Amino acid sequence: MKNFLYEHGIEFFSMIPLSGCKVIKPYLLEKNGFDENANVIVMLFPYRSEKRPVNLSVYASVKDYHKYVEILSEELEKYIKSRYPSALFKVFADHSPIDEVHAACVSGLGFIGDNGLLINEKYSSFVFLGECITNLSPEKLGLEYATNTCVRECLHCKKCALACPSHCIAKDDARPKSECLSAITQKKGTLSENEENLILENGSIWGCDICQNVCPFTKNASFTPIKFFKEDVIALLDMKVLDGMSDEEFYERPFSWRGRAVIERNAKLYEKHKSN
Repeated sequence: MKNFLYEHGIEFFSMIPLSGCKVIKPYLLEKNGFDENANVIVMLFPYRSEKRPVNLSVYASVKDYHKYVEILSEELEKYIKSRYPSALFKVFADHSPIDEVHAACVSGLGFIGDNGLLINEKYSSFVFLGECITNLSPEKLGLEYATNTCVRECLHCKKCALACPSHCIAKDDARPKSECLSAITQKKGTLSENEENLILENGSIWGCDICQNVCPFTKNASFTPIKFFKEDVIALLDMKVLDGMSDEEFYERPFSWRGRAVIERNAKLYEKHKSN
């Protein structure tokens, strides 16, 4: 299992019993035949490439990681089934039966920042999370249970809170708060004047990386070794690029789940930002 993951560029992974996780969607466990004796292999997928995007979040500049997980899941199924044909296992990402950030923390893969994101000491917070739940033992997989199960905290340097354009991170901040800029860029319909101004002032048409970029762990963070996240990276997304995207190309992107209308609205705001 270690060799399989290393060959796929996944260097941060750890195994913990399901009993050490916070189960948030038990029906997903039941649906896939897992009981309380199952095990969880938590994995980190670093995604930041050397090509830095201008007007959208790094995670939105690369192809949708759910497609990467689908490919990984198929290859992992073939790999495990060839050795243990009757084994139960299922790869989850995002729509998961467990709290993924908590699982990554208790398995020793990182700690929680004040912005609520998992921070890995090598890749900072530019990591996607995924997990393989299985009834196979650590011994059969050539793994060991994680020994570092304490949930650590970040440095609490407050750089992310001070830099946040909508002041939504620090609870004791007296400045007027608004919704996270990332969430605002994903809203449907008409935005308020304040919401439009936040997009105009920060020049992001999807997502926000400000709290991640100012984090001390990002300064020397490594770029992804995973080929999937190095290909077809969008550096600048505007109306010209959007108009040139086929439906197939559009639906390969993380922002496609909201439809074209939302991202086009934001792109037009960005055009206004550039003209100013």
